[in-house]
Amino acid sequence: MQLTPAQLPDHLAKHGLPAVVCVFGDAPLLVDDAIQHIRQWARQHGIDERLRYVQDSQFDWRQLTDQSASLSLFSTHKLLELEMPEAKPGRDGGDTLRRYAQHPPAGQTLVLLGPRLKQEQLKAKWYQELAAVGTVVTANNPERHQLPQFIQQRAQRYGVQLQTNAIERLALWFEGNLLALDQELQKLALTDLPQPITAADIQSIAQDQSRFNVFALQEAIVAGQLAPALHRLQRLLEADSEFAILNWMLQREWQLVMTLQQADNFDEACRKNGVWRNQVNLYRQFCQRLSAPGTMAQVANLLAQLELAFKRDVGADINTLATHLVTLYCQPQAVEHIIL
Repeated sequence: MQLTPAQLPDHLAKHGLPAVVCVFGDAPLLVDDAIQHIRQWARQHGIDERLRYVQDSQFDWRQLTDQSASLSLFSTHKLLELEMPEAKPGRDGGDTLRRYAQHPPAGQTLVLLGPRLKQEQLKAKWYQELAAVGTVVTANNPERHQLPQFIQQRAQRYGVQLQTNAIERLALWFEGNLLALDQELQKLALTDLPQPITAADIQSIAQDQSRFNVFALQEAIVAGQLAPALHRLQRLLEADSEFAILNWMLQREWQLVMTLQQADNFDEACRKNGVWRNQVNLYRQFCQRLSAPGTMAQVANLLAQLELAFKRDVGADINTLATHLVTLYCQPQAVEHIIL
């Protein structure tokens, strides 16, 4: 049976703890959620003995069978957690797990946890046989269209009420980084902001907490403030920030400007594309700055070069390309010639 971490508590309440639980996914927050649900259920039902192992080069697979053969002094059931950082047990480990699945020992629950499984791992005999006798919890990052509902449910856990625009703002800022999202929601729960919290509230708090993050750079770009934008870009590059987020933001602004430039109704297009009301005029000016013939094509070529430099290491200087892009966004006339 396959479950999400959110479905796991109800499943445990109805069916109890199975012999095997497999928790794999690319969202560390959700993997930890599942583990905490299992541990909490075990404690509530008198299971006080818990052993945890990590599969590394020194791990002895015999520990699984040795533990099943030993008697517990504390309870009639024990929890055995095995973290598999790469989900690659090897031949010996795979054989051990298959034997375990064929004859699960009484009085013990094996919890396997690790990263999102690839197709070849999902087809491996050790995984298929374990999944057949136990419960599988898939702990992957929600898709973009699922993220607003996830945020709303997570906010309710902390007693935080959010307006729709606040949920969308959080989804935009924290897609793919659920740990940071969860921390932000916990911070919001500790504030004295009137609820439901608005997108403006979130932006204000984020600006206060992180002056030179990617979104602060985005604001300077939209406003056409070249000096602050270049300064913030330099700080981001010096801090070795996650370049994927910076690259995503630069691409997104080009796509948004392209959409707005082609729209029949500019104000309506802004609303549909999530532009805040107080930024509509700034985006109007942004579109005008990039309206000269050839400017948008020049930006597109730079973005393509930046993507290749970032993902394929083609030798181009990423910092230089990013600087040229930010300059084009803010003051196209300041760039007389860029070699493409």
